[in-house]
Amino acid sequence: MSVAERGRLQPVHTRVVEVGPHGWRAVWVKDETRQISGAFKYRGNAHRVAGLPAGAEVVTASTGNHAAGLACAAAERGLPVRVFVPRTAPLAKRRRIAGAGAEVSLVQGSYDDCEAVARAYAAERAAVFVHSFDDPGIIEGHRSLYREVGEETGPPDVAFVPVGGGGLVTAGIAEWGEGPTRLVGVEYRAAPAMKLSLEAGRRVRLDEARGMPEGLLVRRIGARPFEACLAYGLEVRTVDDRALHRAMRTLWSEAGIRAEGAGAAAFAAALQAPDPRRVALCVVSGGNVDDRVWNDCLLG
Repeated sequence: MSVAERGRLQPVHTRVVEVGPHGWRAVWVKDETRQISGAFKYRGNAHRVAGLPAGAEVVTASTGNHAAGLACAAAERGLPVRVFVPRTAPLAKRRRIAGAGAEVSLVQGSYDDCEAVARAYAAERAAVFVHSFDDPGIIEGHRSLYREVGEETGPPDVAFVPVGGGGLVTAGIAEWGEGPTRLVGVEYRAAPAMKLSLEAGRRVRLDEARGMPEGLLVRRIGARPFEACLAYGLEVRTVDDRALHRAMRTLWSEAGIRAEGAGAAAFAAALQAPDPRRVALCVVSGGNVDDRVWNDCLLG
């Protein structure tokens, strides 16, 4: 890659905003709604795409944000992208993916169904399959989020991180796992694949994963994230729709942050169990939310 190409693939250094304190000594939120593609996923994809050969065809499966991040990053290098997303993926995410130039294929079913179809397609065409959360290059790229926080504010006492497939919290463990910050994973109460896997000592597959925060609806976490989180002893907390809606409304009213359900999960967990002695960081992971869902949330 040229120097100019690498420069275009740099993620935005997003802001850390203080809100609250909501019972904490202080609460910071890392606002990834301002990231390229509207979510943190661009970070890992920019890093991954930088290492691909010119002309490579790229394929992925996603509930939305990963595909948007990959499409934006691949467009900077002129690489063709085919993404497979559930038919239920929010229109806001599908528009962002298509707007970046990717070919979008809708799949009936969940993320797991999309991944099966995407892998078969990639094998047939000898294309590069980029996994949303179980790819070392993707995880490495996400580490930039935590480095930015460290440079701007220093490490917090505790960091709440949303968990879908586990890539983002794994990046946090890689960056902060040996330091004083305690990372806490946050899952959707109806889809706690990481929590159940850690309790069982092995990866489990949920029978189903349905609900409002599509970014957290993964039936089976990644192998790399599981091993990292098990070794770290990750604590996982869960949140429901009511807690997510409260967090979405509070982020909007206090900081002007329009977060999607999955994006507000970390803040929702922080609101449930404050510690007045500690500083909490909440990763607001994305803001690609349909107007209908957003308006329903604001109306309560």
